[in-house]
Amino acid sequence: MLCRLIAFEMPVASNAPPADGTFGLIVISHGAGGLSVNHRDLAMALASRGYVVAAPMHPRGKDNDISGVGVWVGRPRQVSRVIDTLLDDATLGPHIQRDRIGVVGHSNGGYTALAIAGAKPSPAASVAHCRQHPDDAKFCSFGGAATREATRKLGDIPDVHDSRVRAIVLMAPNAAPFTDDALARVTVPVRVYGAEHDDLTLVRYHAERLAKALPPQTEYVLVPRAGHFSFVARYPRILALLAGDAAQDPPGLDRDAMHEVVNSEITGFFDRKLPPGPTR
Repeated sequence: MLCRLIAFEMPVASNAPPADGTFGLIVISHGAGGLSVNHRDLAMALASRGYVVAAPMHPRGKDNDISGVGVWVGRPRQVSRVIDTLLDDATLGPHIQRDRIGVVGHSNGGYTALAIAGAKPSPAASVAHCRQHPDDAKFCSFGGAATREATRKLGDIPDVHDSRVRAIVLMAPNAAPFTDDALARVTVPVRVYGAEHDDLTLVRYHAERLAKALPPQTEYVLVPRAGHFSFVARYPRILALLAGDAAQDPPGLDRDAMHEVVNSEITGFFDRKLPPGPTR
């Protein structure tokens, strides 16, 4: 009983051999300050539908995974390395169809998915965003002076596009580091989720803006009553007391019920956009 109050439970078969056949691969990128288990329910939903799923833990850099080289360059390259590792793995590699690779990202994980899908980020875009939109105050102050200084000092960001990624899903994404021209470079299918009561990445400047700036076939869903962290799987009861805002939802939202719907929609999106094909 105590373990259930403090542990992340996942009904899985540890170290089980892969099922027969070949499958798509989905990498899940958590948000700033997050954990690899933040979207464990989505990972299990995808796995149950026949996907290999990887949920890496993005490393911290001096207690900051909000901005700077370690985020803007490091995060997308970490996802690419995860893909490399799985494709090269003697056990899992032969079971992965290389033309069926997708990425899901929440918050800064949404930034990560956009960058790896071909949208070239620019620190200057983030600076311009905060100058032009002072009402996005919580987002622009997130991380404090260290974040603002890292963003100001960072020069040109190299291209981190990984053409192996064929579809992406964004949940309450950070869109500030991208110009409209950069977003227009994304050619893979995209599904965007905004949270109606998101006070960290305001919908009108982030999710809704992406829905307008990305290619016309982009799918956009505004989740009623949801907050920024509502896309994170529910915390164990005691850990929820320590998680603060990440464990809180706006009044009237049932996080578990929301996840049941959203997880099904995301798996359906990848089923449509990454359909099974001949083994390669």
